Amino acid sequence: MATFKALLVGGPAAIRDEDRVQRTHSLTEAIKHHHYGGYEHFRHAGDFTSVDGEETAVFEWTARTAIAE
Repeated sequence: MATFKALLVGGPAAIRDEDRVQRTHSLTEAIKHHHYGGYEHFRHAGDFTSVDGEETAVFEWTARTAIAE
């Protein structure tokens, strides 16, 4: 299965730069990033950029949810 390089844009400033570049199997499903007792949600809106010379899908922050207990 192919993977795509993804750049997480927006959301909390406390997300480290190195955590903002990830791999994903889908451009249509949201990426849930675990962050300080919750999840930050990011969705691909169709934009691409270049990161380290590689085409990278831009995932924009959409919401934060708490972890269910």
